[in-house]
Amino acid sequence: MTTPGSAAAFAPPAGTLVNFNSGTVSAPFTYTTTGTAGIVSGDSTNNYAEPAFSDGTRYLAVQGGGTATLQSALSFESVSFFLGSIDTFNTVSLLNAAGNVIQSFTGSDFIVPANGNQDLPSTNRRVTLVVTPSEQRIAGVRFSSGVNALEVDNVVFAVPEPTTWALMLLGFGMVGAATRYRRRKIAVAFA
Repeated sequence: MTTPGSAAAFAPPAGTLVNFNSGTVSAPFTYTTTGTAGIVSGDSTNNYAEPAFSDGTRYLAVQGGGTATLQSALSFESVSFFLGSIDTFNTVSLLNAAGNVIQSFTGSDFIVPANGNQDLPSTNRRVTLVVTPSEQRIAGVRFSSGVNALEVDNVVFAVPEPTTWALMLLGFGMVGAATRYRRRKIAVAFA
C-alpha cells in the first residue's frame, strides 16, 4: 500500500519508530551501511534531497551503489516508511531474522512513473509493506540505490494490535456463519 506524500502521510503511524533525528539508530535495531549511505540533514546538490513534506530533521540517504540496513532480533508483520523522490533504481528489500531477503521491490513497484521528482506527492510517499500469516515475518529492511539517491525517513515496524486481531477473527467467524447459513435448505410441507 502506498499513500501520496503530504504532511499527514509523512507522520509515522503507530509501531516501533526509527526516525534518524538523533543521528543514530537505537535498540532493538542495528544499523549498517555499505558504500555511500548515511544519516543526513538538508539537501546536497545532485546527491540527495530531503523528502518532500518532511519535518526538516535528519533522514537516511543512500547514494549510488550504497545500501543501508535496519535489522532487529524481533520480527514484525509490517514495515512502513516515507520514501522520497522515488526512482526506478531504488530498491527496498524485506529481510528475515537471519538477514536473508524475503522480497524486494523497486521504485516502479511503488509508483509509475518512478522518475525521482523531488517535489510531487506521487514520488514522495508513505509505503507500507505487510506479510501474510503464511509468509516469513519481517525482521529488517535494506534500502539500496543504483544511482544517486534514495531518501527515507520515519520507518515504522509493527504487528497488528490485539483489537485488530479480534476484529479480524470476528470477521472470519461471521463469514463462516454466513456460509453455513446459506447451506441450510428450507423444507416446505403441504398438508
